[in-house]
Amino acid sequence: MSKLLIVDDEVAILEALTDILSVEGYEVATAANGAEGLDHVHKDRPDLILLDLMMPVMDGQEMLRRLKEDPDLRNIPVVVMSAGRVSKSELQGSRFLAKPFELDDLLNTVSAELDKAH
Repeated sequence: MSKLLIVDDEVAILEALTDILSVEGYEVATAANGAEGLDHVHKDRPDLILLDLMMPVMDGQEMLRRLKEDPDLRNIPVVVMSAGRVSKSELQGSRFLAKPFELDDLLNTVSAELDKAH
């Protein structure tokens, strides 16, 4: 079973994604900001991270930068989620999923990124 970490400050999004992805057979953990997300990654390394960019405490951009700087974490696939425009440099090689997204797009993206990583 693949472990996913969802990092987003919107409780409704965390709950909806957790429900959807759990039903699909994934083990799902959540974090409300980048600092919590990094703590979780260090304690229980996920197979994939779904990461919102706009959050308090530590935004997704800073979390992504720290992941990519760490040789032990840089290869964890990250799917960046945002309702705003995002440049390629902001993505740092990560996959992008525009909010709001269709359920099929989410599931296909998660599946494709996990397949690439294994």
